[in-house]
Amino acid sequence: MQWTGLNDLREKYLHFFEGKGHLRLGSFPLVPKDDPSLLLINSGMAPMKKWFLGQEEPPRHRVTTCQKCIRTPDIERVGITARHGTFFEMLGNFSFQDYFKKEVIPWAWEFLTQTLEIPAEKLYISVYLDDDEAYDIWTKEVGIPEDHMVRFGKEDNFWEHGSGPCGPCSEIYYDRGPEYGCGKPTCGVGCDCDRYMEIWNLVFSQFDSDGKGTYTRLAKPNIDTGMGLERLACVMQNVGNLFEVDTVASVLHHVERISGKTYGANEKDDISIRVITDHIRSTVFMVSDGILPSNEGRGYVLRRLLRRAARHGRMLGIDRPFLTELVDTVITSSEQGYPELREHEDYIKKVVGTEEERFSRTIDAGLNILTGMIEELKAENSTVLTGEEAFKLNDTFGFPLDLTREIVAEQGMTVDEEAFHKEMTKQRERARAERLAKDISGWAADLFAELTAEPTVFDGYETTSERAKVLALSEGEELADAVATDIEEKDGVLVVLDRTPFYAEMGGQVADHGYLVAGDAKLRVNQVKKTPKGYFVHTCTLLEGTIKVGDEVTASVDEARRMAICRNHTATHLLQAALREVLGDHVHQAGSYQDDKITHFDFTHFSAVTPEELREVERRVNDKIFASLPVEVRSMPIEEAKKLGAMALFGEKYGEVVRVVDVCGWSTEFCGGTHVKNTAQIGCFRILSESSVAAGIRRIEATTGYGVLRLLDERCDELDCAARCLKVSNVHDLPARVAAVVAELKETNKQLDIAKASIAAAKIDGLFDNAENVDGVRIVTAFFSGTGSDALRSMCDKIRDKAPNVVAALIGSDAGKTTLAVSVSKNAQTRGLKAGVLVKQIAAVAGGNGGGKPEFAMAGIRDTTKIDEALAAVCGIVKAELEKNA
Repeated sequence: MQWTGLNDLREKYLHFFEGKGHLRLGSFPLVPKDDPSLLLINSGMAPMKKWFLGQEEPPRHRVTTCQKCIRTPDIERVGITARHGTFFEMLGNFSFQDYFKKEVIPWAWEFLTQTLEIPAEKLYISVYLDDDEAYDIWTKEVGIPEDHMVRFGKEDNFWEHGSGPCGPCSEIYYDRGPEYGCGKPTCGVGCDCDRYMEIWNLVFSQFDSDGKGTYTRLAKPNIDTGMGLERLACVMQNVGNLFEVDTVASVLHHVERISGKTYGANEKDDISIRVITDHIRSTVFMVSDGILPSNEGRGYVLRRLLRRAARHGRMLGIDRPFLTELVDTVITSSEQGYPELREHEDYIKKVVGTEEERFSRTIDAGLNILTGMIEELKAENSTVLTGEEAFKLNDTFGFPLDLTREIVAEQGMTVDEEAFHKEMTKQRERARAERLAKDISGWAADLFAELTAEPTVFDGYETTSERAKVLALSEGEELADAVATDIEEKDGVLVVLDRTPFYAEMGGQVADHGYLVAGDAKLRVNQVKKTPKGYFVHTCTLLEGTIKVGDEVTASVDEARRMAICRNHTATHLLQAALREVLGDHVHQAGSYQDDKITHFDFTHFSAVTPEELREVERRVNDKIFASLPVEVRSMPIEEAKKLGAMALFGEKYGEVVRVVDVCGWSTEFCGGTHVKNTAQIGCFRILSESSVAAGIRRIEATTGYGVLRLLDERCDELDCAARCLKVSNVHDLPARVAAVVAELKETNKQLDIAKASIAAAKIDGLFDNAENVDGVRIVTAFFSGTGSDALRSMCDKIRDKAPNVVAALIGSDAGKTTLAVSVSKNAQTRGLKAGVLVKQIAAVAGGNGGGKPEFAMAGIRDTTKIDEALAAVCGIVKAELEKNA
């Protein structure tokens, strides 16, 4: 066999199965579509579940792919060994009720031994214990000697995941030679050592399992195969592990150059080099598919990978941001199979660079917090950092447990890791519960899954009213032949039509509303959703009469509402184009929503948009509206659309033909929504707000048309109300009146401050009359209601200036907040008294906490019932401090 690069292996595989009648598809995005059970795509078949289950018709019944995958269950193991990685590519050929074992087994053998020329004697085969059919094909038709065949039980050679399609599998192993073995006489296929490496798994989905041990033979079985591309490259390049494969090694060598370290010279450094190499590959592919760092879900996975890589860079002695430099190498090594990486290069670097800088700041903040925790442990004579505190460092500051463990160990301390893992488990359970709560994929899809009629035809681009036939009905959890009104209207009636003008909720655009009318039946359409098999389910209120399956209805969309939605949707396209002009090409859509009142557009940007920038964006959008530009919508081959520069949604998987919405070449996007025919129909565009949604994601909310008119009416009403309150007859005089009122208030507050200072000065003289003497230090204590922190500070300063040897402890309460202020004069400080130390002890009596400098400190008081008790404790606390420092 001949050394072959990873990129060439990918092409050889896909080309081979194209020759066997398979449709080659590009890799699906890492973000699962309509599958809330998965956080990230983790296998070749995962994006095609609906084709295997028969919920959707595949583009062809023979398909081959190379799928990018992320697996993170063993993320903490990555780097520690050379086996583990989070990113990998999975080669696969699939049959959806087409060919089966007699075809796939010989093809697999042909590819390995003829196309790749792997010596036959190096390959071993395993089959399921009871799968005589596969065993006979391997031995009698392919010609595998029996000493190269093994049978395994259900745990090893039967693919099953709960209920549904399942079946036996056959795995192909490569013998790497005795140098990789354990040396035991029993060493063979299935041994835990590294000699026999599984490279290809052929899954024969021939049963339907009820999840309780009953297996029914499928009339039309499926084939699902998976071969790790990196593993195959290990074989073809005769290297020990995935980090030595050509494309991965190029990244690893770049890490060596940046760090000045040599891989293989030091095991601790090797771990860090492997972590960075693996994690930056995962990061580049995840960001390219539109995932952004966040504190939950797949964004949290990305943030962990990025921060773990950055931290290991520090451990290698890299004292600057460096991950963006590695992005270039990842793209160069992988763009042959994934050209979108090069298209998104600038964006990927921006996201990676921003997150690395953010982590650099948070890790420093985390170090400060951890240092404070260690100091508190020392003060309490404790040597164990609680699991809760370690988790807080991890969750809030991205501070990994191993780093916390390492730092506290330097102080002779440990971490309560059992409690830490309990907190982590709680977090995972919360995240899992949230994901399950969001799994709303079932009701309509399952209810109408058995329909055999053709999918609903959507005519809503051309018309808003048409005749249609009722295909199916439901008013609960079962199908119905007819639904009638009772005494009152009936909500929740589900109607499936053979064709419809109603747009179904998708792509951020809400569904149309309107009416269905048939004879004496009238239904108000409140929601429309599309099932995986293409049926448009209209959720209705039956207002009157009876609706039956087979009825012909007149389906009419609320045209005024549809037009308002169109205005907002087309304006969203103009908004994105304007943002890219004003802010830069790194701006990409991260989500959107359009209804009849507003649009909100989420986009990638790494700082707040300034008021000047917002005004410029708004001006550019309105310029295009006032220019009355035609909006052209057409379908075309995807490659032609790309040549036009049409923008695609990050991470979205498109077919060969796409729908493109074009506004005179200024805004050109892939889009399935409804739009105006001319920008003038939008009327006007107004930005309502700009805010942060997540790290690196901003949101602009805006309105158009009648929404702008409503906004003007509201603002006019508010101005009229303000004018009446300020007794202004003309709203044009309002600014001058507001300025005058503000000036009056400022002068009033100034006089009030003078009066307060005068009262405070008078009070100070009285305080010394009741001062106590503790070993030559005068102790002044008092409580003042209606006195805030600024006034307390002023009084403390005056007391400190008035007497050379004094400690003042004053408590004030104002606007629901109670504050303790402590000041210590210079002479008292020379005797070891410090305001920062005293304030903590005094405040603790009343459940408070605080700190400050030796001369002045402040603290909050939580338990106001113990104010007197706290002030009474001052003399004793001062006396104890004097004795301690004597």
